[in-house]
Amino acid sequence: MINNVLNSPFDLKTSLAQPVNQQPHTLTNELKNIAPEMVQELLSQFDEERVEQLLHQQFAALITVSSGPTNFDYKYSDKELALRTVISSQQEGLLNNENSDELMKRLNKSVKNIHGAYANTSDILASLGQLGHEQKSFLASSEQRVERALGSYMESINRTDNEDNDNYSFELSVKTKEGDIINITFNSSQGYDENTGKTVDGFGLIYQVEGDLSEAEHQALTEVLLGIGQMADEFFKVSQNSFSKYVPPGQSNFNLDFLAAFNHQQLSGFDVSFSTTEGQQFDSPENNLALSYHVDQESNQQALMFNSQAGVNEIDFSLDMSTFGGKDVKQMQQYIATLDKNLEDSRYNSKGENKTSAFGKKDDLKMQQGFAIFKGAFASMSSAAQRYSNIESVAAQQFTDGRAMVAELVDNMITNDPRYQGLGSEKNNTLGTGISKLADFDAKFSFSREPLNRRELAPKISVELEQVTQQYKSGKFTGVSQSKTVATHFDYQLTRPDYYDKTESYNIGTAVKNQELVGLDQKHQVDVSKETYQFNPKTNQYELQMAFNENIENESNIRLINDLWLENTESSHTLDKKERIANEGKPEDFKRTNHHSHKKLMTLIGDLDKLAENKHVKREYLIGLSNVNFFMDSNTK
Repeated sequence: MINNVLNSPFDLKTSLAQPVNQQPHTLTNELKNIAPEMVQELLSQFDEERVEQLLHQQFAALITVSSGPTNFDYKYSDKELALRTVISSQQEGLLNNENSDELMKRLNKSVKNIHGAYANTSDILASLGQLGHEQKSFLASSEQRVERALGSYMESINRTDNEDNDNYSFELSVKTKEGDIINITFNSSQGYDENTGKTVDGFGLIYQVEGDLSEAEHQALTEVLLGIGQMADEFFKVSQNSFSKYVPPGQSNFNLDFLAAFNHQQLSGFDVSFSTTEGQQFDSPENNLALSYHVDQESNQQALMFNSQAGVNEIDFSLDMSTFGGKDVKQMQQYIATLDKNLEDSRYNSKGENKTSAFGKKDDLKMQQGFAIFKGAFASMSSAAQRYSNIESVAAQQFTDGRAMVAELVDNMITNDPRYQGLGSEKNNTLGTGISKLADFDAKFSFSREPLNRRELAPKISVELEQVTQQYKSGKFTGVSQSKTVATHFDYQLTRPDYYDKTESYNIGTAVKNQELVGLDQKHQVDVSKETYQFNPKTNQYELQMAFNENIENESNIRLINDLWLENTESSHTLDKKERIANEGKPEDFKRTNHHSHKKLMTLIGDLDKLAENKHVKREYLIGLSNVNFFMDSNTK
């Protein structure tokens, strides 16, 4: 849509047109040398019927695909054949899944080719010596009739595409790093004029620039417009579904990949919004989308906010991310898998007695589509941070080198050192062990459905993922601490009391001395809480059916001093569950399940004899151990 708006509309007026094959039709020299006595015979042959037959042959050559069953006993008019060429071309484009830009180009080409068919017919008649006043008059009248038919046809297409819609709206504001502002506003609306009984169209396009744009800024703006234009095409895409003219935002083709190549050197951000209103009913659903992306150079942060409302459904997510970070393919894959798993956990635990999603099949699909956009934005902004770090090489070096070195030391210890005992059930740790090299972030996603009436429920799912990294230096020690947290929540927004909560966290702290890892603390924790209720018509209340709480903790603390390996591992599992076994609502009508386990292990590996026999070595070890513990406790907890 918006890409089309930036192009000039096609012109239905008669213009000088090149032949369809870009080569004028001329007769061979042999035909020109035919005996003069044949001229009179030819002139007698090309009456209006023969001219029309020749014109129809030109039209027939333009039809690309079958536009329907052909009745050979029926004689098509000039208008009908001209329209068939347009329709067949559009059908071919639709079969090829072409977008609105490509279909518009086809339309322009069809109009040009139709004029070309008249030009070709005129050239052929002229070459045959048959282009007289009567033939010219016939072709001119026919072309006028076809132009009027094309105009009415295009108006009809526009009305058909927009008859159920009141308004299209598009607004974009882009700000350059120098402070210049570019504003683009597009509006297209339809209404009904009661006096004339006709549909009235309105259209407006405003382009404003505050400041002087450099060539580099123009190029950066063009790149943003391309990405935004593709988004707009998807947002305004016409659905084949008879129940809804518009495919709501969140289709598989709708993405924010262009953020990965956003020009931070020229632009500081943009705000964009789209909206449509479907139908002309009072309670017609509205589709609105607002997207904001900005880069703050002073705080080295990039921020994205996304809000989409399609009828009763709302997709809302935000991403705050550092502009500095490295490449970490494995960690990115783990984060994406973590997001998917937590959404699936929440969807599964939202299922009611019929084991279907609380959102229903249709809305559940929209939620997953919106979640795909969220994950794509997360990956794109992470790629933008990597790219920005390469541009700002000095700042990137200061930020990532220390972390990258510590990350490699940690990876080597937990993957290659045979003394490492680990975090117990690491398979349950979806966040991944070790230190992530990706840019720090805080990502939040939610999907909700508003009730149409008091009896309907209002389910809502939210998923949050966060990474925070800090670096420390004290005396001879340097260190990096990092926390990774994912949380998911489901409830019915007070329309019923059921809920599901799950939080998973992984925390790591390190101490490095002389480029050797001397301290490593890790802790993985999972907390789950869930309650389900059932409505009792006798009491007119929701009654508790099941309450579930679970806590899992795994911890590892390693000190590697003077070749002595000391590791403390600890794990615990607590579960508390009660289930209703009768419906009277008494305390004794619940079955209770409780479980608690706790394990702790200390491992000391090395030459222990020297600690027992040499007081100086023992004292040095204890001082070193105390210094590492103090650094870890002061900085990485």
